[in-house]
Amino acid sequence: MKSAYLIAGMRLSAFLKLIWENGISIAPRYIMRFLFLLQNGFWASIFYRKEKKIFGTRIENQKLPDNPVIIIGHWRTGSTFLHQLLSLDPSFVTSTVFQASIPDSFLSSRKSYEPIMQKFVKGTRPMDQVKLGLDEPLEDEYALFRLSGFSPLKYLIFPKSKTYFLKLEPGFLPANNKKESWKNALKHFYKKLLIYKPETILIKNPFHSYRIDLLNEIFSNARYIHIFRHPYNVVPSTQRMWDIVGSQNALNRKWHKPTTEEVAGELYRMLQKINSDKKNLPENRFVEIKFEDFENKPIDTVKSIYKQLGLNYSDEFNNQVEQFLLSIKDYKKNDYIVPAEDKQTICEIMKSWMIENQYSFD
Repeated sequence: MKSAYLIAGMRLSAFLKLIWENGISIAPRYIMRFLFLLQNGFWASIFYRKEKKIFGTRIENQKLPDNPVIIIGHWRTGSTFLHQLLSLDPSFVTSTVFQASIPDSFLSSRKSYEPIMQKFVKGTRPMDQVKLGLDEPLEDEYALFRLSGFSPLKYLIFPKSKTYFLKLEPGFLPANNKKESWKNALKHFYKKLLIYKPETILIKNPFHSYRIDLLNEIFSNARYIHIFRHPYNVVPSTQRMWDIVGSQNALNRKWHKPTTEEVAGELYRMLQKINSDKKNLPENRFVEIKFEDFENKPIDTVKSIYKQLGLNYSDEFNNQVEQFLLSIKDYKKNDYIVPAEDKQTICEIMKSWMIENQYSFD
């Protein structure tokens, strides 16, 4: 099923709470999505109780290291490609499609879910040609949303107005009285991941670009990789991505594609926040890369990241990277012809940043 996948796997109680608080439109498309999620939540709740009984004490006692590697940056900047490469390093553990989709029970429910999920989680992502599969790396936002009930994605599923949904939760964090619950959900998820594979944690999540302060409270020696890209590629690609994801997941009729101005404004705001936060981090905990450099010389770029962050670039990892790059040599990126008026809008918002990072206005 290509629709309503963002919260499929959420426990029944959490799902029904979202419905109660936000409502849905009474139309065949949305009712079918609701019924799919309802039965999915029923099974998620059953497997949750089973996993809690088997692993509850072990998860609670699992120690959480303080030094994960966290990939941040705006959507459509190449962070997925970077995540794919780094996840090949056997010294890392990172969340997969299956684990982020079934965060409540991934330690014990794989055999039950796999036959069904493999029928739907295959091929490529709807917004590009990136491979889909249960064991492909996936950002942790989807797991955290299912576990905590909070994510700005809520406003994509339950759109309230024509306003760009990311503007409705500008800090990308819940209110103060719910923040501790969100932190506990994150800790819980990564404790489980360490039980699955006790290695250095690798995280990728564009939403975390606004959460560096809070992440530093949880992981006192967290290391960050910020990837950025020319806005002429990022903005239209982001518009397309959210329009596809919103259309496939919204549970009411109010979904609207974000405008060029809205996306460029959010991109600039995020970059300013990252720029501010990086000043509080030492050089061995923060590295920035241009997508264009990474695309042209991926191995050299990864080696430079490892050197700055004090990571071991092994021969085994290098072989894995070379094989992966060979396997995707025919990959075709989406190409965008940006209208002159959209270029002007982007430039008006991002001119100073583009000049600073030597990006052309043409």
